[in-house]
Amino acid sequence: MYNYNAFWISLYEKYFNHIETMFDNKLKLYHRILENIADGVCLVSPDGRIRYWNRGAVAMTGLAPDKVIGKTCHEHSLRVEDEEGNAFCDSLASRDGVRRSLQRNLFLTLGDGRKILVEANISPLHRDNTFEGTILVFRETAGFKGLRPFQLRTEKLERLIPICGWCKMIRLDDDTWEQLETYLGGQGFGDFTHSMCPVCAEKIFSKRIYLESYQNVCKAISTSLSLAEVLDLIVTNVVKVMNMKASLVRLLNKEKNQLEIAASCGLSESYVNKGPVEYDRSVDDALAGKPVSIYDITEDKSAKYRKEAEKEGIRTILSIPLRVKEEVIGLLRMYTGEPVAYTDEDLKFLAAIAEQAAIAIMNARHFERIVSREREYLDIFQAVTKTISSTLNVHEVLDMIVRMIPAVMRLKAATIRLLDDSGERLKLVAAHGLSERYLGRGPVDEEENIREALNEKPVAIYDVMTDERITYKKETEQEGIKSVLTLPITAHGKVIGVLRLLTNVHRTFSQDEIDFTVALAEQCGIAIENARMYEKLNHDRSA
Repeated sequence: MYNYNAFWISLYEKYFNHIETMFDNKLKLYHRILENIADGVCLVSPDGRIRYWNRGAVAMTGLAPDKVIGKTCHEHSLRVEDEEGNAFCDSLASRDGVRRSLQRNLFLTLGDGRKILVEANISPLHRDNTFEGTILVFRETAGFKGLRPFQLRTEKLERLIPICGWCKMIRLDDDTWEQLETYLGGQGFGDFTHSMCPVCAEKIFSKRIYLESYQNVCKAISTSLSLAEVLDLIVTNVVKVMNMKASLVRLLNKEKNQLEIAASCGLSESYVNKGPVEYDRSVDDALAGKPVSIYDITEDKSAKYRKEAEKEGIRTILSIPLRVKEEVIGLLRMYTGEPVAYTDEDLKFLAAIAEQAAIAIMNARHFERIVSREREYLDIFQAVTKTISSTLNVHEVLDMIVRMIPAVMRLKAATIRLLDDSGERLKLVAAHGLSERYLGRGPVDEEENIREALNEKPVAIYDVMTDERITYKKETEQEGIKSVLTLPITAHGKVIGVLRLLTNVHRTFSQDEIDFTVALAEQCGIAIENARMYEKLNHDRSA
């Protein structure tokens, strides 16, 4: 009897063996496919260990499977980093680290220290909604860099790449900005280094020399506040730093309309004193604010002092205006013994030096003016004090005050009004520089500026015609008065009158001038009070 059970068992065994062989063949096929892919393929399990490592990965890294399989990133010599240098191994093993397929540029750091930049496709592996690891497929980018220029050329018609014209950064699609080198490197154009072309190198070298020369000149001319020393430092350092034959500074005398010699270096006395400079073309242009260069004065038939320059051995003359803001105060001239063609860069640099020289000259002038004015104030203060103390005649004291102060402070006139015995009315007791008609115009007791002065407050009025504190505007205009300074005269802490200073040009009285005149008015008050007491004492004795 035929055994059907044995038949079916045999049939099932053959079927399952066939199925097993078929699956085994497919697995072998899949394995061969993975092994023959040129890209590196690896599987990282949830515990962070590498479970698969194909031949493409071996070829790229030089690490055999037995060196990495079963080990974590921390246990073998391969280190995976992102673009910012952060370790990426832990992210590969985490469900949170790889939630979806993504593309990243990664660095594989080998045991010998070499870094390989790879383009990686990272995908999570799931079975029945269970995270079983991460598949990492990676390839070197070096072999594809040559394709990027062609790719970009085909894409350039489809988009524009905005580049900042100042810092040369590129705007990305997400409206962020990236350095040009970083962008091109990310696009596959390789690593970048920085060098300098010969043209830029020459420009930078020239600018460095200019900067050092500029600093040296500025440092030198800023070491003094003496005008004579500053002028000498300018011409000396221009010759020294700029390697010139000679240099000269002329300052403008507006009254004579001439440029007068202020300082020179490298020129003979005969050339320096050859004559006044008035109508030279280069001077006219320089005074208009433009640097002017005469390439070869020996060939310029129109030059006024051509023969003298030729005898001096001068060929090129460069004239630079000395200008502070919009005011030209003089001329800086530089001389060479050979013809020199100055470039625009040269002229800009020399103009910058001339500007600093002009500022130094103005500062020195201002300083000397202040020192001179302070010295003059002190001399006059001592002279006035000495003079008014030399007499006990009240009228002589008053007359000295109104005459001396206008002379010292360059004023039109001065008046003194003293309070009468009642202390309510002011009486004119001394005046200088004003007409009888103006002095007799009427009482001034109620003028606001007078009332303020009687309250021990100095009052400076720039324009008497527009200031409401002035009452007699018509008479004031006819007298030619423009500005007024009204000061209290005090003695022993008590106001005894007012001192008025008047100008025939609009003038803003400085705080130094106000302080000086206040102190002077106090001395006048003491002298007046002393003279009054002396006269009263004599009167009492004679009585």
